[in-house]
Amino acid sequence: MSDKIKNRFFILITLSVFSMVILSDFSPALLHGGRFVAEEGCVFFEKAWYSSWYDALFYSFGGYINIVANASTLLARHLVPLAYAPYVTMSVALLFQLGAPFLLLTAKDAWLASPRVRLVAVALLLLVPQSVEVSAQSLHSQFHLALCCGLILAFETCSGWREYLRLIMLFLGPLSGPGAVSLGPLFVLRLLADRSRVRLVECLVIISASAIQVLFFFGKFKTRTYNSNLYDCILAFFVRYFVYPFMGFKHFVNRLGQTLQAHELAGHPPYGFIVLTLALMALVAGMFLYQAWYNKNTREAAWLALAGATHAFAAMYGALNGAVTIIVPYFAERYVFVGQSLLACSVLCLAVTGGQVVQRVCRVLVAVMLLFGVYHYFKPFIFHPFMEGPSWRGEVARWGKDHSYGLRAWPAIGWLVYLDDTHTAEQRRKACPVLPAPHEGAE
Repeated sequence: MSDKIKNRFFILITLSVFSMVILSDFSPALLHGGRFVAEEGCVFFEKAWYSSWYDALFYSFGGYINIVANASTLLARHLVPLAYAPYVTMSVALLFQLGAPFLLLTAKDAWLASPRVRLVAVALLLLVPQSVEVSAQSLHSQFHLALCCGLILAFETCSGWREYLRLIMLFLGPLSGPGAVSLGPLFVLRLLADRSRVRLVECLVIISASAIQVLFFFGKFKTRTYNSNLYDCILAFFVRYFVYPFMGFKHFVNRLGQTLQAHELAGHPPYGFIVLTLALMALVAGMFLYQAWYNKNTREAAWLALAGATHAFAAMYGALNGAVTIIVPYFAERYVFVGQSLLACSVLCLAVTGGQVVQRVCRVLVAVMLLFGVYHYFKPFIFHPFMEGPSWRGEVARWGKDHSYGLRAWPAIGWLVYLDDTHTAEQRRKACPVLPAPHEGAE
């Protein structure tokens, strides 16, 4: 068997195992018609159900356009019967979720030359970031695309179909959410550093897509404050990026996050933890800069870390209800998924390319992250209702008898999908907790 065939087989098996582990969290949904998650059902699928394809495809909600959610729900509306519609969105979402591991498995970078390192990298993506909230649903494919953009920024350029695939990701990322938009300026820096034709094309693609998002679709949304308190961001970074991956015992991290959040909400910032976090951040940043300056082989680790930190703070700045909500580890996984993924990959990169001492330390850190990752897989932090919901086929059967019935989406805590025209705007707003009241307006 040739090396080329062996490599393809290795990639196929790895991605298949990755997919099965992801989908295993939602096996009840797979057996009962799939699932729509929150706004995916009561906003995007409803829009696709009632509107023309043009209005549904270019619909802006939450302050930006999410082209992947728009397109996937539009396909679900028109390709299959209603009882099977969530299978379409889940399939599209899984396809985008496989993008980051696929990039890791096909990259030509020297530090990823060993199949063992590639497997560890994919395992880190699978186990380390908090990912239940962003898995197997098209609403949050934007975060997987943002992660792909961060990896593309750090990886060496390629050619042929691989580069075309990367360009598609760089175009769709900013058009699916603001996370990838925040990484656009880093591509300008990478272009200035590399000065290559491929970097120029990558830069033009992501900047152009970002410009379309910002100029034509971006707007203010009711609970998106865009003015997060700096202390909130620092404490959230401490809990989600320092404590969770490396000291992630569930009850300890939960109690710590709740205590720090309570102090912040009471107006009594825990300055000791803030100073500690700033010191740790300075130490880590200094280490990455030192390694990148004296060892060019570690520069990809620096790019990964820079992309991860940029997205982390951009996500906290634009988080619904502010960064204070992210301090507790069982809430808003979507805002930390990309940063946790990229920072985990940066540590692995240093474990391969760093100096002797740095390699040893980072290998220990990688092992710790994997151990806690396995622990978190069996004891996830996220609220339990997010991991279960009603049978979609059962909901469709009830709707078939009464078209005024609101089909329940996941999580089963008040998200309803109305597919008839008998309900008032107020009823629809109550069925979808994130919809603005009439006096607040919708973006």
